[in-house]
Amino acid sequence: MDDPTHPSVPNSDPAPSVPNSLQSDVPDEAEDLTHLPPEYRAVVRRLRAQVERATTALHRLQRKNKRLRDRLEELEERPALQPDTTTLVLDDDPADLREDISSFIDAIDTFLDGEPTSEPASPSSNASS
Repeated sequence: MDDPTHPSVPNSDPAPSVPNSLQSDVPDEAEDLTHLPPEYRAVVRRLRAQVERATTALHRLQRKNKRLRDRLEELEERPALQPDTTTLVLDDDPADLREDISSFIDAIDTFLDGEPTSEPASPSSNASS
């Protein structure tokens, strides 16, 4: 957007996907770690679990980022409203709305032009009773 009051989100490339070489289709339990010394096997399993959790989080964030970019594009396509204007959106049928407003105007005119049908009792008239 060129409007200085609505700065656009900076253009940035989305994060690259996780390379296939880092993704494992084999569960940790089935993976053979016998080539490692026994004291390193637990550490490697924990590191792989952390990488798997990080990969899952990364994929989730990439999907969220895509949704947010799509939403941002959708919002930027809408016409910009001036900050000093008020926009009124009515869901009613214009003819029905016009009729309602006319009846309100008629009721106000009747009230302003007509005599009230009942006047509040004055304190002096109550005292004489």
